[in-house]
This record gives sequence, C-alpha cells and structure tokens, in this order.
Amino acid sequence: MTKRILGVSPVESDIILKYLFEIYEKNADIQARVRWGPIKLGYGTTAIWDNRVSQHRTTWDHEGKSKNSRHATRVTSLAELPYFDPNSKSQREALGLPLDE
Repeated sequence: MTKRILGVSPVESDIILKYLFEIYEKNADIQARVRWGPIKLGYGTTAIWDNRVSQHRTTWDHEGKSKNSRHATRVTSLAELPYFDPNSKSQREALGLPLDE
C-alpha cells in the first residue's frame, strides 16, 4: 500500500492519500466484479488487469458456494511506462455523469 507522496509535506500527503483511498473503497463505479464460471473442456474464466494502474482485491463471497476452485497466476506485461495525460477524461466525465456526486 502507498504510504507517502513524495514532493509534498507529510500532512498534505496523508490528506491526499486518505481522500484517494476513500474514493477507491466507496465508489462502485470504479470497480469491476468478475463472475467466475465453471471449467469446461479445461478452460474457465480468465481476468486480466494492469497492476500498474489498478489494484486487485478479492472478496470471499464465493466460499462454499461452488465446486470449482479458483486459481490465480500473477504475471507482468512488458509494456510502456505509465504516463499522465493532462487531456484525458475521468471515467465519470467519459460516461457523462455529474462530477460533484
């Protein structure tokens, strides 16, 4: 977990990180849920995401409800370095949703 933002005071860093962590934890519109399907012919559900710009957390709401086990393999892609595009839109802007909610 990120502990500090370099280039700002420790107090500013704490305030910004608290704000960002709360957004991440409370906003369902920036989360993705995967419905895992049964394995058929040796193939099941596959989920891929970029850990450079996202976070992964599992919920245990499936425990005891399925005969299918889950298996995860962490991989890292060889890709360009992430960059900031000042002209990009937030997800809410791209969807035409109000920004002040």
